[in-house]
Amino acid sequence: MSDDGLTDSVGAESRRKVVFFVDDNDDVRRTISRMLESRGYEMLLAASAAEASEVSEAFSGEIDVLLMDVNLPDGWGATVAFRLREERPNMPVLFITGFAESDPVLAGGLGAVEFVVNKPVTRDKLVAELERAMASGPRKPDPPD
Repeated sequence: MSDDGLTDSVGAESRRKVVFFVDDNDDVRRTISRMLESRGYEMLLAASAAEASEVSEAFSGEIDVLLMDVNLPDGWGATVAFRLREERPNMPVLFITGFAESDPVLAGGLGAVEFVVNKPVTRDKLVAELERAMASGPRKPDPPD
């Protein structure tokens, strides 16, 4: 894989990596979407748990990674991610949050989550964490607490 979010493969057509970003804050969604598009990622966006379900159902392509806000106005991010991964079990999830990593609500609510990044985040840090999540391979989703 190249550093710009594109897949390099010999003899196969390249496609942009798809990041599904769910965050209720319009400014955060817009800023992160622009950051990642500038690195060559294709973005799917949703502002709520309900919209995330709609977008996932409407998109027939592969989603390479779900970038999920922890706290949505209509649902807990872990619950939404679990539901979305029932339909797309190989989709890795990277949670993004404004909570401190030591916050007991965050720790208790996400269970055994490997990938969490804190807001604010730089483009390079976010891209590195997305790539790490995508490289992790399929993993069985943990049910939310």
